[in-house]
Amino acid sequence: MAFVIRFAKSVRNNWKKSVFLASALGYGVSYSKEKYEIKQLMRYYCTEASRYGDETTKIDKPLQKILVLLNPAANRKSSEEDFHDYCEPILHLAGFEVDVVKTDSEGHARRYVEELTTLPDAILVAGGDGTVSEAVSGLKRRPDGSQCPLGLLPVGRTNLLGSVLFRSSPETSNLENIRMMANAAFAVVAGKKQKMDVMRIEVLPNEADEKVPDKPVYAVGNLQWGAFRDILALRDKYWYTGSLRDYTAFLFNAFDGSHTWSCKARVIVTDPCPGCKRCFQDNQLQQSTPQQTTRRWWSAFVPKGGAGQGVDYSKVLNENCSVPRELEIDPSELILETNNIDNRGEIGIPKLSLKIGVAADSSISFLTNSWSRLWNRQYSECPIETSLGARTVELIPTKLKVDESEKDLFYSIDNEAYEVRPVRVTLIPKAVEVFTF
Repeated sequence: MAFVIRFAKSVRNNWKKSVFLASALGYGVSYSKEKYEIKQLMRYYCTEASRYGDETTKIDKPLQKILVLLNPAANRKSSEEDFHDYCEPILHLAGFEVDVVKTDSEGHARRYVEELTTLPDAILVAGGDGTVSEAVSGLKRRPDGSQCPLGLLPVGRTNLLGSVLFRSSPETSNLENIRMMANAAFAVVAGKKQKMDVMRIEVLPNEADEKVPDKPVYAVGNLQWGAFRDILALRDKYWYTGSLRDYTAFLFNAFDGSHTWSCKARVIVTDPCPGCKRCFQDNQLQQSTPQQTTRRWWSAFVPKGGAGQGVDYSKVLNENCSVPRELEIDPSELILETNNIDNRGEIGIPKLSLKIGVAADSSISFLTNSWSRLWNRQYSECPIETSLGARTVELIPTKLKVDESEKDLFYSIDNEAYEVRPVRVTLIPKAVEVFTF
């Protein structure tokens, strides 16, 4: 009892030191507990992957060749360490032959995939949404039309599609982020795949622009345009505020007029179509040339489009398909999303979701709404004035940058910046095969 009294007096007389020591002890216990849970988590996944690898070895199955496109600059240069710690061991233990290629510049992943002589059994993208978009663009641009499954290893800062596919909990703790990475790697081992929609984004000819339009860009997530995207892109300027850098960026920039507060544009929309002759032909043109498959001798006697081939859309006519509607808009934000993100892969009519935001009525309301979106990690949930489903969208901005003295204007396509230009966005349903649970 005397010891307890002396201890209580010491704490009271040295309360500052006591608070510091208690805080340090609490942090140490929490840190140790998290490290133990991560170790147990990785032990479980590695054990399961080893079982798969052992089965593959027993039946003398050839090793599957996996190409990993690793963006070492992603997530403030921590992506490489995360990949080696939480994804690569699972792949090796499962018996895959893994070839890692580090990207060294913007567009490297796109060019590398596009120019590959022979595709591997699968391509895994270790990075964020922008690296995924580059890999998909490279696949869809291949001159020989060959395709292979795509895996997402969400080691980047923004992993919108990866979170939809592999995040098992709404929590955003370090443990849950590691679980998401391990889930993504093990999805490749399990081999379950899902077809996903793709947006084809091509620059429209413009009389004021003498440049030759670039090749189309492909995206699996969204296209954003407006002040929210502009300010969020500035967050790294406020690195000294640590985990609050996103909030700080909006606090310091929500009250000036140097960002895209007016997305004034002409929008031409065609409605979604469940499938008909016209959009079937369009999709055939937009898709790359399909690979030739080996057919058995008896297949010559089996009618094309028979049982198991689904509906023959080349014989279905929809008079309303591709009938355009024109809108004049002037919001502070515009978002165009695929079903991969907006409806979380729900089955229905393939469509793009066009979200036209409201005009910013005050800086205070914009700031509070932006902070709410950051807190809930719902970057694509803007205040909506109009929401439309579409198969194609032509976005023709009223204002473009015409000389170097004007400020840069950018779209965000899968969280990568592209110069604002008149564009046509076309939905290509089920265009890429992705590993999932």
